[in-house]
Amino acid sequence: MPISPAIGNVSLDGVTFPTDPETYEPLNWKKRANVRSGLGGAKTIQDFGTFQKDNTLRLESGSQQFVDLTWVNVMHAKFRARGVTYTLLDWLGNEFVVFITEFIPIPTKNDDLWTFRMSLQVLSIPSLFSTTYTGS
Repeated sequence: MPISPAIGNVSLDGVTFPTDPETYEPLNWKKRANVRSGLGGAKTIQDFGTFQKDNTLRLESGSQQFVDLTWVNVMHAKFRARGVTYTLLDWLGNEFVVFITEFIPIPTKNDDLWTFRMSLQVLSIPSLFSTTYTGS
């Protein structure tokens, strides 16, 4: 199977993903909040909001979107680099400064076709949906 050309344009540190991730979740944002149950059905909510560093991104090629071994080697080298952060850009106008927490390349029976799973920890958000992000 050939590699499907990318339409959405996701790039990490200037390296464009050769195919669109089947799964792209740019806003896995955990809210710093606590909900406590009380007597008689009462609820107490402590809401401390969201922070840039609470966001993570998840990307997966899926079973029908393939990348080649050259791209896998480039991404795996970025993953193995210690303490390095990268800029991720996407077609939605987002710009994230990220740390790669997980990169799992998965070989297929064809030597040069791979799938992958990747998780990125956000450290800052210069732009969210083409607008300068001013949140904490």
